[in-house]
Amino acid sequence: MLVAYEIGAACPRCLCVQPSPVSWCRAASQLVRPDEVGHLLTARPRRLGRPVPLGENIAAWFRGKLLAGELAYVPDPESCDRWCGPATTLELGTGDCDDLAILAASLIQAAGGSCVLIIGRLCTSEGCDGHAWVEGFDSKGHFLLEATSGALYRGRPAAYQPLVVSDGVRCVAHRLAA
Repeated sequence: MLVAYEIGAACPRCLCVQPSPVSWCRAASQLVRPDEVGHLLTARPRRLGRPVPLGENIAAWFRGKLLAGELAYVPDPESCDRWCGPATTLELGTGDCDDLAILAASLIQAAGGSCVLIIGRLCTSEGCDGHAWVEGFDSKGHFLLEATSGALYRGRPAAYQPLVVSDGVRCVAHRLAA
C-alpha cells in the first residue's frame, strides 16, 4: 500500500500524505531537510552580550516572516494533505501547519539545535483538529514552537496533544489518554 506519494507537476517536491502514523513518520523522515535552509542562518543575535536562545531566535524569524507577508498559513485542499520540504515552502511562501513545522524543524537542526516534529491534535473549546508543531531544547530549556504564528511556549500547553513524534530519522507513536 502506498502511504505517501509525490503530487506531480503541481508541486513535484511535495507529498500527499495519508492520515496515519506510518504515513506521517515516512513523510517526516523524507521532508525535514536542514541542508535546504542552512544558507538562511547567520550569527545568532545577542542580548546584553549573551546569545538569544535558539527557540526564541527561530520563533522571532517566523513572526517576522509572517508579519511581512513573506510566509503565510494556507490550508491544504481537501483532496490532499500536502506536505512540502522547507525549500518548497520558502519558494511558495505559504504552507499549512505541517509545512511550516517542517521548515521550523529544518531550521533548528541546521543551526545545530535539538528538536522533534510532532503531529497530533490541537484542542480548543470548539473541538480538536489535526495539527503539527515543533518541540525542542535550547539554553533556556524545553520549548514548543507554533510555526503558524511564531509563538514560543516554555512547556507544552494542554491543548497540544501529540500522536507522532519524529526527529526526522526515528519516529514514535504516542497513545492519547481517553
